[in-house]
Amino acid sequence: MLALALLTTLIPPPEPIIEPDLDSPVIAIIVAETRRLLNALTLNWSTDPDHVLRWPLWLRTVQARARRSHYQRRLTCDG
Repeated sequence: MLALALLTTLIPPPEPIIEPDLDSPVIAIIVAETRRLLNALTLNWSTDPDHVLRWPLWLRTVQARARRSHYQRRLTCDG
């Protein structure tokens, strides 16, 4: 019991849930995408760097549009 009490005092409180910004034209870049970009730009010299940088921007824009549409549809259907 003492160990459990000690562990519960050492564990930090959970971080608050951050709601997504629906007004943003693109979604935030994630760690995996950053890793992929760095690998594509440093390890693979045969691909065009402009294409490597434009592709994730296009993809995040489409994902943001889909997210806004999904949330908007859910708000109108549930109301």
